[in-house]
Amino acid sequence: MNMLCRAITLALGTVGFVASAHAATYVVTANGNAFDSKLARKIEAAGGTITARLPQIGVAIVQSDNADFVTRAGRTAGVRSVVEDVVLQFDVPPNTETIDENYGNPPSSGDDDTRFDLQWGHAAVDAAGAWNKGYRGAGAKVAVLDSGIACVHPDIAPNLIAADSTSFVPGEGYCLNRVNAFNHGSHVAGTIASPDNSFGTIGVAPEAKLIAVKVLSEVTGGGSFGGIIQGIVHAADHGADVINMSLGVRGGLPVNGPGANGIRELVNATARATRYAASQNALIVVSAGNDGRDLDKDSSTRICDSDGECFNANLRSFPGELPAVLTIAATAPIGWAVDSTGSLDYLAGYSNFGQSAIDFAGPGGDSAMYGTPQGMASCTVAGLARACWVFDLVFSVGGYTQPVAGGPVFASYSWVAGTSMAAPHVSGVAALIIGKHGGEMAPAAVERILRSSSDDLGKPGNDSSYGAGRVNASRAVDY
Repeated sequence: MNMLCRAITLALGTVGFVASAHAATYVVTANGNAFDSKLARKIEAAGGTITARLPQIGVAIVQSDNADFVTRAGRTAGVRSVVEDVVLQFDVPPNTETIDENYGNPPSSGDDDTRFDLQWGHAAVDAAGAWNKGYRGAGAKVAVLDSGIACVHPDIAPNLIAADSTSFVPGEGYCLNRVNAFNHGSHVAGTIASPDNSFGTIGVAPEAKLIAVKVLSEVTGGGSFGGIIQGIVHAADHGADVINMSLGVRGGLPVNGPGANGIRELVNATARATRYAASQNALIVVSAGNDGRDLDKDSSTRICDSDGECFNANLRSFPGELPAVLTIAATAPIGWAVDSTGSLDYLAGYSNFGQSAIDFAGPGGDSAMYGTPQGMASCTVAGLARACWVFDLVFSVGGYTQPVAGGPVFASYSWVAGTSMAAPHVSGVAALIIGKHGGEMAPAAVERILRSSSDDLGKPGNDSSYGAGRVNASRAVDY
């Protein structure tokens, strides 16, 4: 493969909130954290067909075309709630361009992965410092709950555990099928664990293994609560040490107003899954969201439907405010290609913040220079010439490109910004810690090391922008 593709994504990869297209799919939650076969038979007698039963957390995914199903199942002894499933929707509209791998000279670092010097995020967390101490993530498994993965991409395939990977998106496998389109899941996975293989980029934990769990459609970007819940349980049951969830809801989930009772029950079912994963020694790392919102003050936000009906809602970040997760804010340089010695730790302008929610910060990129004379000027990094602002985004695996219709398909890479890009940097550092300690650790133990080793930014101690600080890989492996 001698051609690479690059997607310059101006949108920040946030998500919106829409009603599910699957009107006959329900999340049924039991009173307790169990869902035995006796209760399953009762649900079936009420007119439902169970498509997935999760006795680990007391939840079942059920389909029904019976108009009375919700009423009948809701009256069943042992049932807490019966709620129609809801889809979370991503915004994914990138532009792409293709270049020849041989176009640029190898980076000045001397590393033979020819795009490594585009990865300023690795410098921010000092990933190479951990590698130089002999820690590269071997023994750790990271599940990426996202939009699938580019299974045969040379910066994905060597570390992918196909046997443990799966899809919870109807009609789609976990392996990426689309070409000439940015793939969010591949970008996230590449940041975590692209191998050091003389090609392209390197992940923060290049010897960690990846489990691809598809919970978002690669076509529409949508994914249901039911799919996310199943994905978390699947990852936990297949030995994931870290679960990365770079997904979220634009503006947050409403916790009052129309439909809020159902949303609360869906969030409760998801919270059961995150608590279960933690009990199985899986650390869950999630993106904080890209609304530039103070999560300490999520209240009285006016929401209007398309028909003009409005209400004031209290909002909740999802999944950022679930229990048993680490919520990650995004940092970025401003003009890195102009002055590589400048700070890499400005809080990204889009990043959500709030002391009650943010645990850590990680490199997420920003487009603060876009539109300015300096930002629109041409800069060259690692042999590539682009507008200077582009290099402040996060560079990683993008998917596949086919420059000529009917011709060969090649590996692609993308520049993107968002808290979606910050979370995988933290997941990669967590994998380095877990690998050092033999492969499995209690999430609380990993979190303690992250807190002890992170670089304290902002005001001393825990703060609303950076939480306990921006993670530091080199310091983390000293514990």
